[in-house]
Amino acid sequence: MNDSFNSYSDIEWVDQVNQLLIEIARASLSDKPKLPENIHGRAIPLAKEAKNIQERVDTQQPQNPLGGNNLYWQCQEREWVEQVRQILLELSRLSLSEIPRLPANMGQKALSLAQTAQEIKNTSAQKSW
Repeated sequence: MNDSFNSYSDIEWVDQVNQLLIEIARASLSDKPKLPENIHGRAIPLAKEAKNIQERVDTQQPQNPLGGNNLYWQCQEREWVEQVRQILLELSRLSLSEIPRLPANMGQKALSLAQTAQEIKNTSAQKSW
């Protein structure tokens, strides 16, 4: 599932996103869920890179699924990147509020997106062998 993530920097971005999302999921499980430290400073650069990845994928020619890149997975990955970008922007907005708090459903969203990030990393590692 990683036709869209074809460079080291993309996979590094996926790894950073995965780590942050897991941190958010863990924070949401505590007795008093709160945003991790410096979330704004971490989320904004990752959201900007998500936008760059989307723009790069949008300019690529879709490939024939039988002859190379799978268009279905490219669409799925682009959708995942958009979901990640949206949650990162939401986290950034929350961190700037007067009383930063994690919404009740944020942990589940973060965990779901982190699972997809792990799948992308695993697929990338298998292709590099």
